[in-house]
Amino acid sequence: MIVAVDGPAGAGKSTVARLVARTLGLELLDTGAMYRAVALRALEQGVDPSDAEGCGGIARSISIGFDDEGRILVDGKPGEPAIRGEAVTKAVSAVSAHSQVRAAIVPIQRARAKRGRGIVAEGRDIGSVVFPDAEFKFFLTASPEVRAQRRAEELGAPERAAEILEEIRRRDRLDSTREDSPLVQARDAILVDTDDVDAAGAAERILKVVRERKVPDRAAPFYRLVRTLDRAFCKLWFRLRVEGLERIPKQGGILLAANHTSFLDILVVGASVPRHVTFVARDTLAEKAWLAFVLRGCEAILVRRGTSDRAAIRSMSETLASGGIVAIYPEGTRSRSGDPGTFKGGAVMAARLARVPILPVGIRGAYQAWPRGRVIPWPKKVGIRFGEPIDPTSEDARERLEAAIRVMIGDGTYGSVPPIP
Repeated sequence: MIVAVDGPAGAGKSTVARLVARTLGLELLDTGAMYRAVALRALEQGVDPSDAEGCGGIARSISIGFDDEGRILVDGKPGEPAIRGEAVTKAVSAVSAHSQVRAAIVPIQRARAKRGRGIVAEGRDIGSVVFPDAEFKFFLTASPEVRAQRRAEELGAPERAAEILEEIRRRDRLDSTREDSPLVQARDAILVDTDDVDAAGAAERILKVVRERKVPDRAAPFYRLVRTLDRAFCKLWFRLRVEGLERIPKQGGILLAANHTSFLDILVVGASVPRHVTFVARDTLAEKAWLAFVLRGCEAILVRRGTSDRAAIRSMSETLASGGIVAIYPEGTRSRSGDPGTFKGGAVMAARLARVPILPVGIRGAYQAWPRGRVIPWPKKVGIRFGEPIDPTSEDARERLEAAIRVMIGDGTYGSVPPIP
């Protein structure tokens, strides 16, 4: 998922984009910082910001990266606060207007989006040029007077408001009239006027759109075919019994968290839920070519085993925030005894980032039908129960999740449940 945030200088794009990225668990791409890095190097090397050839050479030779918090690294070193200096601010519009500079920087921006984590990108031409196919596009704006006042307050120099206002108007004029990738509101971008709201309020407006926009059913023909075969297999071979299916929403994001005793757990969840389910699985499963093909076709999220895979958590929260269903097995591996193991915190973290509920799922009979080490499953009864949703923001969310699943499978800790009919 790509969330594009465009707008003029001083509209608060960087702060708002950072808040949105942090809330959704996505990567932040501050494209303005990249052009500021080029401008900084140009000033340091005595290159005139109006020198297209000189600035283009710097853009091609400079090494730009980002740390885990999305802050820019220039040749491996932190670019803040130098890139925010007044001299850089005055020079960056001229530097970023050069086609040679943009030709060097835009491919870097697009490459960041291909890493599969999902990004919130902010700049001047994100929705119109860099990512014209972004799923969400926003254009932040505010009156020049409001932007100047905010900038003066940031600098602690309210007496400079008039001077800053003139500089903002100059930058607006340069950014909107340059020949290459001018500042424009993309036709399908949503306008967010920040005159009357602070950064948190503007971020919440964006988040509301991202969370509530109806996402088309992503179940591709391949997934529907796999699910049809799966349902037939589970109904005929295991006489699958499903309870609580009404708790699955018809649309909107939700995270399914189930106990894990068998490979059958994945088949049972897939056969039971009528919507597309994005499964979280360990990456070692993709070592088999045929299974890798199935996982790709079903859009599974692969987790590096034995690590705290931030990319996977971001992918989970991205899918959830865009209205999808994610299924995860918090124990991380199949039980060897049939009893639930220790629940890890990744499920709660992903749901909390996306602000979607967690639905506990209890699966019974799968261990008896297909335990670890057995090649062909026994034709035994299997049942699945969907419990009451859990708020991931509660402090004891993980404990409540584990307790709910134990109750549904009747592991003896909280009592027993009737046998599968």
